[in-house]
Amino acid sequence: MLIVRDVFQAQYGRGDELVALFQEIVGYWAEGEHTVAPRAFRILTDASGPFFTVVTEMEIESFAVWPQFMAEEFALPHFADWFSRMMPLVESGRREFYNVVE
Repeated sequence: MLIVRDVFQAQYGRGDELVALFQEIVGYWAEGEHTVAPRAFRILTDASGPFFTVVTEMEIESFAVWPQFMAEEFALPHFADWFSRMMPLVESGRREFYNVVE
């Protein structure tokens, strides 16, 4: 099991807008447009530290599945529009991968 964590620093005062966009994209996943979808997804917001930090976490089966999920995501017709609305909200970000030890 792999946890993919994306940490975003939203533009000042725009964290709520970024959260809303992530909630929107999860709705597309529920429509079954992926052959590989995250097992779990959650959105976290800052309780301390830098203001307007938004973190997404998803569980993916393995590193082998990750490229397939991303390829399917980028190929969806609505993704380009979604991404163009996300870009102005984000100041910076990073992606982290974690193995789940069971």
